[in-house]
Amino acid sequence: MAIQRTTATDTDLNLVINNGDFQVLRETVTRLGFRNEESVLRYVLAVLSKSATRSVSITDTNGAKVSLNPSPDLLASDNGAAPLA
Repeated sequence: MAIQRTTATDTDLNLVINNGDFQVLRETVTRLGFRNEESVLRYVLAVLSKSATRSVSITDTNGAKVSLNPSPDLLASDNGAAPLA
């Protein structure tokens, strides 16, 4: 798995991002002109926190509107999917 939760407390969460996910994160920084990886993650959290649902619509590189939804394996078990380990 390319993103691993290493520790979590009531006030901190530590994640290790490597392999393909880290490569995509770095490419996103460059392609969209963000300052760094932290900036991209802050933006993503802000966008998702504004959504009333788990669905977000974006404009893809061809100009088409695309609705994005999490895959079932990313959702908690009470949503019909297995929780992440």
